[in-house]
Amino acid sequence: MQPPRRRVLRLSMFFRRSPQLEVEPAHRALAEGRYEVALSLLEGATRRQRRRSSQAQLKLFLAATYALSGTQGLEGGTRKLREAAAADADIAHHPLYRALYWEFAAYRGDAATDVRKGALAAAASGDPFAVYHAACALVAIRAFRRATRLLQKLDPLALPDYLRWRYWSLLGRSFDAVERPDEALDAFCRAVALAPPGERHRERLNLASSLLELDRADEALHELQRVDEGALEPAERTLHLFLQGRAHLLAGNPNRALELLKRASALEAASAPPSYTLKLTLAQCYGTLKDYAQAASLYFEAIELAPKRQRTWTLHECALLLLEADRLSNARELLWEALKSDGYAYRAELYADLAEVEYKLANLTEASEYARRALDLGAVVSACLTLGSVAYEYYHLDEAATWFEKAAAASHEGETDWLHAQEMLADIFVQQGYSVPERVVFHAEQALKYLHPSDEWALILREYAAHARSLLGGHARPLN
Repeated sequence: MQPPRRRVLRLSMFFRRSPQLEVEPAHRALAEGRYEVALSLLEGATRRQRRRSSQAQLKLFLAATYALSGTQGLEGGTRKLREAAAADADIAHHPLYRALYWEFAAYRGDAATDVRKGALAAAASGDPFAVYHAACALVAIRAFRRATRLLQKLDPLALPDYLRWRYWSLLGRSFDAVERPDEALDAFCRAVALAPPGERHRERLNLASSLLELDRADEALHELQRVDEGALEPAERTLHLFLQGRAHLLAGNPNRALELLKRASALEAASAPPSYTLKLTLAQCYGTLKDYAQAASLYFEAIELAPKRQRTWTLHECALLLLEADRLSNARELLWEALKSDGYAYRAELYADLAEVEYKLANLTEASEYARRALDLGAVVSACLTLGSVAYEYYHLDEAATWFEKAAAASHEGETDWLHAQEMLADIFVQQGYSVPERVVFHAEQALKYLHPSDEWALILREYAAHARSLLGGHARPLN
């Protein structure tokens, strides 16, 4: 009888590395922003023979790496998910697998309700990777509030370095979408600080955009100057130019803004469909420069491109431009169309602006009716100004004075509406025969503090005040 044969173990069985060890070099490459290197390392690792369960884990991680490219990683990521499930069917129950499945489903354009339900179920496991990718799926279907809640529950320190800055960037985008600009700014600051050099310029664009939402144009320009334009993709170069243009417009440099926005528009035309935000900002820029015809044309293009939730606001802003350009019938038409949107947040202002249009068209009954609706809805200042102007036209001077006093009290000193109320109050007390000369002096002096000396109203008010002082013996009595 032969002795039992001794089993010979291959060295490879002793030194076979776990999937966790094999992904470490890919983790480091991703942390350094070397995405292609990470993919190459992982692809190489999957070609080595190993247990099916280990192979499935590597394929799963490879799918997650493809997911970092968003829609561009859809084809590769979906393929690796299928390969992972083929290697080990049990991997399909892993929370990360389910989160990635729904993330890719979102990029494919699957039903948003299905994506939302599936992503939230995957995130319920609490697995940090699954939560992050589930949040990506929710952002892709514009479920920003749910994404924000998920991300705020996730400790970013539970994520590896290459996901940590992405976490803050994703949270910043979510905060921005739900109109929490201060929190968005903080998140983007963290993303810039943590991102590898090759990715930092993209995060600076997000940071600059969030600064502009807070009207911090100078800081936004500072961040934009630090962006390496040569490292940007065409769409990012367009965004860079657009943000610079928007910042200069906000900073009071419309000519420089127009130059940058035109360059952004030309670059966009060569590489992408026209965008709502660029058309809108160009329209605002031309409006600031008083080129009303060009501004109106661009506003109409922006209205056609506007997302549903922005369309009414864009109609309203275009109407205000037309009102300023004295295209009153066109302005009224747009305001009426905007009023069809019941959920519009600035409905009171719509009625106030419509009242102003009707007043300028000499339709005083309609102007008064719309102004009172605006007043009932809370647009106090503009409604009172129109009601005061209507009363003034009828020469109901006491009533007019009451409305203009309410407008002045409800507005901030130095503002255009406040200034107009002061001018009209001075004029009313003059029309009443200087019966209360100290009121003439008071309102004239209030307005003169803010009027340019060459302004037509400044010349009139100085004459009013001089005559009123003469009636008071050369000085004005203080008002109680």
